[in-house]
Amino acid sequence: YLAGKGLYRASREAAQSDQPETKFVRARREVILSGGAFNSPQLLMLSGIGNENELRDLNIAVVKHLPGVGQNLQDRYEVGIVSQMEKPFALLHGASFKAPADGAQGDEAFRAWSKGTGVYTSNGAAIAITKRSTPDKPDPDLFIFGLPSSFEGYVPGYSDALRQYQDRFTWAVLKAHTRNTAGYVKLRSADPRDVPEINFRYFGEGNDSRQEDLDAVVKGVQFVREINGEIRKLAGMTEVWPGTAIDSEQQIAEFVQHEAWGHHASCTNKIGPASDPMAVLDNRFRVHGIQGLRVVDASVFSRIPGYFIVSAVYMIAEKASDVILEDAKASQPSGGVSR
Repeated sequence: YLAGKGLYRASREAAQSDQPETKFVRARREVILSGGAFNSPQLLMLSGIGNENELRDLNIAVVKHLPGVGQNLQDRYEVGIVSQMEKPFALLHGASFKAPADGAQGDEAFRAWSKGTGVYTSNGAAIAITKRSTPDKPDPDLFIFGLPSSFEGYVPGYSDALRQYQDRFTWAVLKAHTRNTAGYVKLRSADPRDVPEINFRYFGEGNDSRQEDLDAVVKGVQFVREINGEIRKLAGMTEVWPGTAIDSEQQIAEFVQHEAWGHHASCTNKIGPASDPMAVLDNRFRVHGIQGLRVVDASVFSRIPGYFIVSAVYMIAEKASDVILEDAKASQPSGGVSR
């Protein structure tokens, strides 16, 4: 590994960084990667495990040809529909969404939170709906939730907008069970400090040839607009994002394609049998053909699970801990293994 100060471009000291020092750590038993959907495949490829042709192009010695490393990248699609209300939400009265200074009592909402009540005890969502985008779906594939604020996506400064607009309401439309599996993570160079190339190959660039994902999000947008039409009868509201000028199905589809985001990246080191040329791990999280190396994180899924991946990641971590301890115990001549 590289040791030194300010090694990465994100560091404030990057411009003054010295030549890094190469150091070595040797594992007595196993190495377990938990770098996530981007960095775990990056580390495998930097170590010579991946598509042999791509590794040779970067002058990386091939240890194991596993072309599935970094492939199969999957994510959700989400968009926000934001409306201006006639007046601020009473729910947010007294909420600055700022931590109190040391020794200070904090705002009104913080004092309520310290007693276990108020808006700070919630995750911010006021309502949630699950819905099938088409009647033939076996399970609901849309998760739609309402936020008493303005949220157009995870853009720079998004949290400031959440604090600023207490008189706006957002419907966030999330497409679950996405069909597209064509994304990838690839190395740009053999330098571990270089950010890998990450391409989700959204919508038309992907392999969802029937555009089921796009059509589902469009239907979700149309659905929340129907709800807003009913709300307008009770309390005035005006859509400000994307705005009423985006009205036809084609216009909504173009809006979704340009503005959709995701933050559930996964599936880039998928579990599967050795007979599957794109599988990276066996069912005990071991890298195929490599002794003493496992991966345990969101990259191990073959298909992106559920609506939100956090509970599935917790589950897979519990499963991994069980099999790792089981294998360690089996390898002990006697006495077992301690946690």
